[in-house]
Amino acid sequence: MSQVHARARTTPLIRAEIRASELGVVELAERYNISRATAAKWKSREDVQDRSHRPHKLSTTLP
Repeated sequence: MSQVHARARTTPLIRAEIRASELGVVELAERYNISRATAAKWKSREDVQDRSHRPHKLSTTLP
């Protein structure tokens, strides 16, 4: 399992609970003290692991 940031509001376990829950996004956001956008993101994702924040391609080209 990967490291979770010390100040992360969601862990892979909480994300899995969000994915499996029948509750709506608003109720999930209130229950886990996260934004509606975050709840919607984890509800719609296929996996519960973090993704890279690095760009997939460089915006500049090197000679």
